[in-house]
Amino acid sequence: MLRSLAAVAAVLFGIAFVSASTGLVSTTVGIRMGLDSVPTTLVSIVLTGYPLGFLVGCLYGRQLIGAIGPVRAFAAFGGLATTTALGLALTDDPYIWTVLRAAGGFCAAGLYTVTESWLNARATMATRGAVLAAYMITDKIAYAGGQALVASADPMSPVLFMIAGILFALCLVPVAMTRSAAPVVSSTTRYGLMRLIRVSPVGIVATIACGAANSAVSMAGPTYASAIGLDPAQIALFMTLLFLGGLTLQWPIGWASDHFDRRTVLLFAMIATMAAAIAMALVGRSAEALYVLGFIFGGAAFVIYPLAVGHANDYIEPDQVVGVSAGLLMCWAIGAVIGPPVGSQIMGLVGPYGLYVFVAAIYAVAAVFTLYRMQVRPSLPMNRQGPFVPVPTTPAAEPLNPRSSITD
Repeated sequence: MLRSLAAVAAVLFGIAFVSASTGLVSTTVGIRMGLDSVPTTLVSIVLTGYPLGFLVGCLYGRQLIGAIGPVRAFAAFGGLATTTALGLALTDDPYIWTVLRAAGGFCAAGLYTVTESWLNARATMATRGAVLAAYMITDKIAYAGGQALVASADPMSPVLFMIAGILFALCLVPVAMTRSAAPVVSSTTRYGLMRLIRVSPVGIVATIACGAANSAVSMAGPTYASAIGLDPAQIALFMTLLFLGGLTLQWPIGWASDHFDRRTVLLFAMIATMAAAIAMALVGRSAEALYVLGFIFGGAAFVIYPLAVGHANDYIEPDQVVGVSAGLLMCWAIGAVIGPPVGSQIMGLVGPYGLYVFVAAIYAVAAVFTLYRMQVRPSLPMNRQGPFVPVPTTPAAEPLNPRSSITD
């Protein structure tokens, strides 16, 4: 196992720089718009950029990678991502920011696709779980660390965007120096909506809700925190704890889903997320309370997607895991495009706390639907539930799932 991790160490270092830069840019953009009092409509437009670009990258990035090769594609995506980060430092025009953020989302999808294909090529059936866990930990810690960097400089200066550009550029170094053979990036067959409905209606609703609500918090959370009066250092800590909560609580909640009915655990995770969101809307400007609630919110919210995917995978054969997971990722991505602009619009209508009212409402609907389906469809026997796998919301990680019987 250690030999397998050593073989992908360079790729993990590379994607760590990507995740750190992505987290830094996302939080800085949100803070800047809050401090600049950007109109709600323009905030909505800017926040749509990254998830829309990411969705396009998920749909079409593989074709581009296949045409020019994974190594050159990684270099091209990394170079363009560097340009988008530095471009944000040159202007504060919201429309230009939207274009740059969309390009950044497209590049991130491409970089994750190459990385995950590389990881899958180096993993064996026996080491998939360890490689996927190392990847998840690296990604989450790096993303949280990038957000923590917000406290290192004045967010109104171009310094943070310059740091993000440097981080993107650094992602090229370990990959360029690796002696591992480049992976073959093949196309993935995705299940369409009707096939997914037959497999798991709860999986569809949960992943769309997760994409909309969690992306709204990730993208608009810094704007919310700025609007209620938190300073940049407090915002950085709040967002960092949000994502560290998601990393820390994945495994205990996942363990529970392996020992109890998975839909019941999913339902309780939705209810806990909804309760934390309502509490954050009510606590006012208390930074300390938001730190605790943010950690709890992240811990419950960011486990909902892998729980939903795991629930859907319980009803299919191993050779269908990749197709179903890819289809559910598209559901998540569609929600991610819708959530941030709608959340920011509600903030504009009712105040900054409207973001968490919006999130609570989404998870309330998803929880009610899950409860309804629990009455309609009997639970699977525990011996037919597969193991929980903390899958990421990235475009090419499906073959790394140990529950899959095929490789990319």
